[in-house]
Amino acid sequence: MKLWYINIWLNPATGYDQDYRYKFLLHTRFISNYLSRMIRKYKIETDGTFDMISVHPTPGTLDECTIIPDKAVAVSISFDKERYEKIKGTADYEYYLELFETGFKKASEFKTIPLDTLLDLMDDFRKNGYKNEWLHKKKRFKERDIEVVLDCRFTTFDFRLIATINRLSTGEKLCSGVVIHTEPDEINFNKMFKDILIDGRNIVITDASDGPRILINLNDALHRRFNFLLIGDRQLRQILSL
Repeated sequence: MKLWYINIWLNPATGYDQDYRYKFLLHTRFISNYLSRMIRKYKIETDGTFDMISVHPTPGTLDECTIIPDKAVAVSISFDKERYEKIKGTADYEYYLELFETGFKKASEFKTIPLDTLLDLMDDFRKNGYKNEWLHKKKRFKERDIEVVLDCRFTTFDFRLIATINRLSTGEKLCSGVVIHTEPDEINFNKMFKDILIDGRNIVITDASDGPRILINLNDALHRRFNFLLIGDRQLRQILSL
């Protein structure tokens, strides 16, 4: 079993209501996502009892580690609500990283985890300007002389999927735009994009079910105009029934 997930959240035992806890998740989810994606590259084997480290900030001074269902090392650490209130919704992320660091160090006393690697990843995150950005897909269509690039931007404020259309023969950018914009939580966007196709009239971005989810007008793109349609579930059912 490999270490696959890094997480932080305020669980119900904190006494905070669901809305408060969810907003904390939204503010911090881009860091959890970054650390999860990065740690997977190391393919680190655990002792078989966990594939996640989940940090649980909790009011008071309780510090404990347990294995909880879904094979996670749950680390309860102290939570300073006043410090959180001062920085939530801002671009000051150091308190969040401090919580992760405290949790990782506590977890390392309970289980063998790649502590130095996790701390290095957080340092890299800082040095890179606290950015969680990655290339989802790049695809060339030689018959159309274009390249379509899908880039992801995940921040404390939102998630954006950006589509860019380049001309292959010259390398110039024809047009670009945000095609998906959601709250910063993977549950809102994970299954919304997968592959890139061309159906004759449109550049098609498919979803996890391989159905069309985003249509970018091809002719407009070739003329440096970015026009797209994000297909809702009802529209999708209508298109698939044609």
